[in-house]
Amino acid sequence: MADPTHEDAQLVVQLAQLGTQMVHPQARGWIWSDDFTSDSQEFWEKHPPGTVGFDYVSGVATWYETVGTLWKHNLLEATLLFDWLYVTGMWERLKPILLEMRKSTPQLWENFEALAEAQSAALAGA
Repeated sequence: MADPTHEDAQLVVQLAQLGTQMVHPQARGWIWSDDFTSDSQEFWEKHPPGTVGFDYVSGVATWYETVGTLWKHNLLEATLLFDWLYVTGMWERLKPILLEMRKSTPQLWENFEALAEAQSAALAGA
């Protein structure tokens, strides 16, 4: 893709606004806190579907999946996107839980994962 444009910047702002609608304000902080566990078995024991913790994780993952889907279809400029978000870090934090979810729903979170892998490759090449 070409250099980021004002249109790209507007889309990033819109995605940030969408994030405030899709993700509970405390979700990201909780995911990065010491109270959170990335261990899938422990997570599922403490936070089955219907709990606040489950909603936090699924909300964040859904938002990143949305961003990843737009990126996959070249609707987001990667340089701007990777400068804005630490996708790799969030993917690594949630990966064990999300891969466990994928066992029952194939293809779930694949765009989030691909976006994280692309960012990791871009950082390695920098």
